Amino acid sequence: MLALVVGAVVGAALVFGALGLVAPGADDPADGPEPTAGSILPGEYQHPDSPALDGPLGSETTVEQFGSEEAFRGFVRAGQRRAASWRQPGLFFDDTVLASLDGAARGDLRVGQPVPESAGEDGGSSPNRIAGSNVQVAGLDEPDIVKTDGGHFYYSPARNYYPVPIEPRPIQPPVEPPARGDAVMPPDRPDRSTHVIDVGDPADPAALEAIDASGQLLQTGDTLVVFDRAGGQIRGFDVSDPGNPVGTWNRSLDDHLVTAREADGTLYVVTRTAVGPSTPCPIRPLGEALTVPCGDIYAPTSQTSADATYTAVTIDATEGTVEDSVSIVGTGANTVVYMSHDALYVTDTTGVTHSELRASWAAESEIVPQGLADRIEEIRGYDISETSKRQEIRLAVREYASQAGDDDGTTLAEDFRNYRESHQENLTQTAIVRVDVDGSTLEMGETGTVPGKPLNQFALDEYRDTLRITTTIPRVGDAESDNHLHVLDNETLAQEGSVKGLGHDQRVYSVRYVGDTAYVVTFRQIDPFYVVDFEDPTDPEVLSELELPGFSSYLHPADDDHVIGIGEEEGRVKATLFDVSDPTDTSVADDLKLDSYWSAIDDSHHAFMIDRRHEVFFLPAGNEAKIVDYADGSLEVVAELAADSEVTRARYVGDHLYVFAGQEVIVLDQTDWERTTTLTLGEDSGN
Repeated sequence: MLALVVGAVVGAALVFGALGLVAPGADDPADGPEPTAGSILPGEYQHPDSPALDGPLGSETTVEQFGSEEAFRGFVRAGQRRAASWRQPGLFFDDTVLASLDGAARGDLRVGQPVPESAGEDGGSSPNRIAGSNVQVAGLDEPDIVKTDGGHFYYSPARNYYPVPIEPRPIQPPVEPPARGDAVMPPDRPDRSTHVIDVGDPADPAALEAIDASGQLLQTGDTLVVFDRAGGQIRGFDVSDPGNPVGTWNRSLDDHLVTAREADGTLYVVTRTAVGPSTPCPIRPLGEALTVPCGDIYAPTSQTSADATYTAVTIDATEGTVEDSVSIVGTGANTVVYMSHDALYVTDTTGVTHSELRASWAAESEIVPQGLADRIEEIRGYDISETSKRQEIRLAVREYASQAGDDDGTTLAEDFRNYRESHQENLTQTAIVRVDVDGSTLEMGETGTVPGKPLNQFALDEYRDTLRITTTIPRVGDAESDNHLHVLDNETLAQEGSVKGLGHDQRVYSVRYVGDTAYVVTFRQIDPFYVVDFEDPTDPEVLSELELPGFSSYLHPADDDHVIGIGEEEGRVKATLFDVSDPTDTSVADDLKLDSYWSAIDDSHHAFMIDRRHEVFFLPAGNEAKIVDYADGSLEVVAELAADSEVTRARYVGDHLYVFAGQEVIVLDQTDWERTTTLTLGEDSGN
């Protein structure tokens, strides 16, 4: 986890996974001299003192470039001394609130607004009716394991081999991803290819070629981009002749790929570089293709735990040339990114250290002696780890309690607990950085802060000159968790409105913004489904609350009157059709509970597909695929099929539906839902 002073603005991060914090131990003499309390080594990054815990929120801090390698290293050294402090016992009791959900809750960017499923939807049976990837913002494509131009599929199955659970998950969702059973095991030699599949005859697809690279894919024009993690490269292929793909460029991916987007032939790629006191300068996120001097990296004006640097890069998809980049120091966890056509919004959730919290308490408490307050402040300034500071402060409190006749420290302990709970909202905060996007140009924008932690990228949305963000305030001691929805100016990131109290003692499980409405699901024992109105964008209003069993971890608008929720009840996959025709009186139109315990939608929103012409959606459930009709306000399985591997994706072309499961591509005729054929990759074409 990360540690940051309340109100500090942190630099960036994005989606696909997270690093754990580097837990600092004893100071390493090899790292060089450390600054003592109140001192800054020559050339080190200087930042102001921590703001008060009850200070106002908003754009209080900025991001600035370090200016020198020495300043960068000093900031990293100072940050890593505090890196292990945020999750100290007794500071945040409810770790389940802070932990990321597996799969859909922490996966790629979610769909923010309803968008056409097809670039060429004509309402008929023409092959121009094409289902693309389920994306967050229309016009911003996202990497996925399946891409199609209507005439061909590009499919990278290697990451699809997962065991499917054979035991139900507990009713209370676990913090960590549940163990998947051993019903399906990975093959001895995973397929590390990207397959080109011809669908010129939609009912009888044919494998043309296998590209020697696999991973997440993006396609623009005649260029296919493969984010080949296994090979540590980003590779571009000319697919103007799909049967003969030609590699045209590659870039070393020396660091962790966080996410990418594509628009108008420009790739927006974000990488994460783990940093430490001995990190080589400059950093090279894309090998020799991109060199970033450490002095050019941005950092917040308040100290962070600084264990990672995030670099946003624009790349010409056809040529592979790097156009622009911005690098920001941040942390390896608790980061979220939302991208609109004009900006990247990067968040970092942070908490106060124990020594900062104790010092603030001692300074404001009416019963803490001045001598004890001075002693705690002195310890806070020591050049030691946060763990050591915590121990020293505990000893100091016990000593002063004993001198005051409070032998067991009960009075001081109770006063501290009350202080901590009364400042609950300020102990966990999320800093937001805006990076302006103008074509291939990136420029650092404004910063802001909100209390709490956003669940995922889907918790953010740009709407009518505002940025909406939904967060959970974690439990602290006896204080219950809470959930807020904040409205910020989308350029200045100054707060303009909010709704609080969504699901007391619960946490957010899914959020969906659709125009001037937000749908929010919270959960602990029951699933409240909230409808929030944004007729006045800066003055949101809760219109209704509906309670039902289970929870929905993914929401998708079906039509003007219905929203589909995908989640679980009693550990089993569940689909819910919410009737939102009257936003002041929402209801459950129907639900569908399966015998399966796992869905690929738990891993990625790309596994969800809706076909509004046929009024059906694709629901993967372990090794089975369910095609669910949602017309007339009810849910009915109109087709189902079984595969040899986990079912992960579905796409339609014309009136044929293609279901992807490992090496299998199963084809259904959507006019009668009959299975027309199964293409097994590696057999017919020798691939």
